[in-house]
Amino acid sequence: MIEHDELVKLIGAAGRLVGVKEILRAGGFPPGQQTELKRTLRELVKEGRLTREGKRFGVPEAKGQPKSGPAWGGRKTHEVARRFGAKSPRPGARAEGQGEGRSRPGKPSRGKTVEGIIHHHRDGFAFLKPIVGQTADEDVFIPPEEAKRALDHDRVVVELVPGRGGRTIGRLVEVTSRTRQLVVGTYFEDARGAWVEPREAELGRIRVPATQLARPGDAVKVRLGVGEAMFEAHDRLTGEVAGSLGSPDDHSVEVLSVAFAKGFHDEFPPEVMDEADAIPVEVSDQDKRGEHRRDLRRLPLVTIDGEDARDFDDAIYVEQHPKGWRLVVAIADVSHYVQEKTALDAEGLRRATSVYLPGRVLPMLPERLSNGLCSLKPDVDRLCMVADLVIDSGGRTIATELYPAVMRSQARCTYTEVHQVLGGEHVPGRTELAPLFRRANELAQTLTKMRRDRGSIDFDLPERRVELDEKGLPARMVERERWESHRLVEECMLAANEAVARYFREKALPTVNRYHGLPDEERLATFIGLLRAYGVEVKGEELTSKELNAVLQRLEGHPEQRALNQLALRSMMQAVYSSKESGHYGLGAEDYLHFTSPIRRYPDLLVHRLLKHAWSKKKQHGGHALEQELDRLEALAVQCSERERAAMQVEREVSALYGCLLVKDRVGESFAGTVSGLSENGFYVELDELHVDGFVRGELVYPDFEFEQETYRLVFGSGHVVKVGQKLKVTLAGVNLQRKQIDLTPDELGDDVPSPRWGEGKTGRPSSRSRGSKGGREKPGRGGRDEGRGFGGRGKSGRGGRDERGGGPGFGGRERSGRDERDGGARFGGREDAGRASRGRDDSGGRQGFAGGPGKRGGRDDPGGGEKSHGGRFGGREDSARRGRASGFGSKDKGGGRGGKQGRGKSGSAFVRGERDERIERWREEQGRPRSPQPPQQPWDRPSPREDEPELREPDVGEGEKPATGGGFDPRKVLDRLWKERGGGKGGKRR
Repeated sequence: MIEHDELVKLIGAAGRLVGVKEILRAGGFPPGQQTELKRTLRELVKEGRLTREGKRFGVPEAKGQPKSGPAWGGRKTHEVARRFGAKSPRPGARAEGQGEGRSRPGKPSRGKTVEGIIHHHRDGFAFLKPIVGQTADEDVFIPPEEAKRALDHDRVVVELVPGRGGRTIGRLVEVTSRTRQLVVGTYFEDARGAWVEPREAELGRIRVPATQLARPGDAVKVRLGVGEAMFEAHDRLTGEVAGSLGSPDDHSVEVLSVAFAKGFHDEFPPEVMDEADAIPVEVSDQDKRGEHRRDLRRLPLVTIDGEDARDFDDAIYVEQHPKGWRLVVAIADVSHYVQEKTALDAEGLRRATSVYLPGRVLPMLPERLSNGLCSLKPDVDRLCMVADLVIDSGGRTIATELYPAVMRSQARCTYTEVHQVLGGEHVPGRTELAPLFRRANELAQTLTKMRRDRGSIDFDLPERRVELDEKGLPARMVERERWESHRLVEECMLAANEAVARYFREKALPTVNRYHGLPDEERLATFIGLLRAYGVEVKGEELTSKELNAVLQRLEGHPEQRALNQLALRSMMQAVYSSKESGHYGLGAEDYLHFTSPIRRYPDLLVHRLLKHAWSKKKQHGGHALEQELDRLEALAVQCSERERAAMQVEREVSALYGCLLVKDRVGESFAGTVSGLSENGFYVELDELHVDGFVRGELVYPDFEFEQETYRLVFGSGHVVKVGQKLKVTLAGVNLQRKQIDLTPDELGDDVPSPRWGEGKTGRPSSRSRGSKGGREKPGRGGRDEGRGFGGRGKSGRGGRDERGGGPGFGGRERSGRDERDGGARFGGREDAGRASRGRDDSGGRQGFAGGPGKRGGRDDPGGGEKSHGGRFGGREDSARRGRASGFGSKDKGGGRGGKQGRGKSGSAFVRGERDERIERWREEQGRPRSPQPPQQPWDRPSPREDEPELREPDVGEGEKPATGGGFDPRKVLDRLWKERGGGKGGKRR
């Protein structure tokens, strides 16, 4: 039991904000108490005795506590533990401050360094995931200029240095190991040398020696780091061509590129293949008699897998027992062939998992093992590890026996065959196994009920897979059906995994668990709030897995079932491997690990090896030795978790690629679809016919919209509402194979819910994107939506908002994210294309106005808005958001044109007109709706133009034409007059 008072004293004495793992070490708590510690910390925060900032905790009395620096006065953790009466931390544990001051001979000592795995973001920056034993309790942010010095998933060392706002950032010190070894690109050569242009442009050109393995223009495979000594400079990647892949347009080249980018390979090193080739192709008599193996060759064990499966690593047998059932789960004994400290084991750990792609597998182990000697093929002898269980009528395991054995599979069955037999159909060669299938199915139903009663969560979300034609191209995307045959095998494997995990706990043996923690607090709170908004009653602010499962069952048939299921899944933590954490929230299990798939998962292989160590008593663990073993296993667990996430990313990206290939020839066709997801920029639609997802940009529905996180829906100014599960019609507008993205345009919004149009007969409703201290609802030009026509105020977070929300046809304000076209308008510094720059994707700055080109990327043919230049007098520049200075009357900072700033500096001072007002009215006319009523005249609105002064209006510009600037119009005079009308002449000289 953790004492609340002592815990508060411990954290208060730290002198800065501290994380959970720091508290765990300093307080001398055993690793198994981490879950209890987190729960206690949450309770103390609710009581107000502690404060929380991100993942760190402090005492409320000490305002402005630092996030970095020595905690507890730099004392070692065992000294802190003794002072507060806690037991000392485990022997050999890393003390607070250990690892600091790493230095090299002849070089000055550095600050604290952390080693871990780097994960790149598409925007250039990265995060470091610390490995086990490091002092960092959170992921370390690495800025773009440092991140580009390493590749995604590299193992690196970074120095922790102060960043902006008191935040700690990482400075890359060295790359200790490179996960990625292969790159796919196009080979080129000329008189100066040879190089490869990788498919990922961010890697830059790769230097390679000239080769005869490929011709210029071929797609090639490059092994990184080979031949580095051949080049003088080392400012870019080097490598050597390992083979030709043929045409760069072949889709299989892109598939390999995706896999290589995450550190997976399609071939094994020579030393690994040599070890695999040295293993006999048949099980020897000596192996069958060794390790005290039992002979199960007469037991009618069968394997049940998919039709396209090639490796069979599990077999089952079920029979009646006086107390319920006897379940025998036999798993291929891979650990007998993959020994520690071998090349096979090292390569298995480096990959840690097999990657399953359409028509292709990147296996963890060579096929000589995975599809040969370790595969439980029918009618041949195979070595196995067995979980022999007795399960009562309530689904509880009452007896467990684990042992090595030799077996002979009686049949290689498929899910379809078992499904047909259970349905009463006659299947040759399988109907005689019907009694076994029925017993197994009855047991599976009992186990399912038991798990649901204790709190196992079943989201029941559909799974999709790609079917390929004879040429290897996608023929269709199909949803995987979940039959009783699938659940039958799953329940048997779950029971075996739990039984083995329970064995380790009861024997107090170290192992690698499959850990699934409590849901994320903030996401769970959002989900609970959404449930209540939809009329689903939830008690309290926390949900046990049993309560959450009961809620999901009550949602059966609810119109928002799919959306709520997805949000519930998002609130869950990701399951990981760990030697120091136990329990599985999603399964409602106190003990759980992976035992049943050693051919394709390294943690299962580890568990088999640990079982054999326990049986042979080769390793005795106690005290310091136990902690060292836990640390060793935790490091292996982290590697396995990281590789598992990488494999999931590969499978998702390849599935998206095949989805694009499936529809690339159907651009322009219309489809019925279902909204499958939402974002701040639009929504995703699953095409009902093809089962692929595409994206609809919100501006294509209506220019003004917002994403309501609380109710998880998109609300448009036109009155349309888009929610997950809604039916609609869309047109396939385009396919981007490089980005693996399908673009859709809406035809009809089917089940849209009417909503009052903002600005018609009511005051404005503040947007989630433009709320702020100055973003009032009715004050003109201060971030409000409807009547903001004057000086575009900033607002705390919105900085002026969009169009009617503050930028309007006054002095164009802006939003924080540089959505210039929604603020400045089109006259002096606005731009015509209102869609792309709003997300910062495109060039932004002054376009449409004087001296600017009218096109979507306007300004290239005219000096007023030149591409990546300083721009003209009245036009901004194209790349103003990133570098360069604006000219004319634009902002002083990085912004462009006269329509307000683009960067973070002071807003521009030019008079602008909101282009979006007119775009909205054109949209209303296309829909056959009346034009919006004009807002009341404001005191600062301009009077009618005099005869000697040209009217300030939008020039009539045709497609591809430039705006006219003749007629004696002097924009400087107009601006001077407007400046004086607004009081600019009273306070000083205009700048």
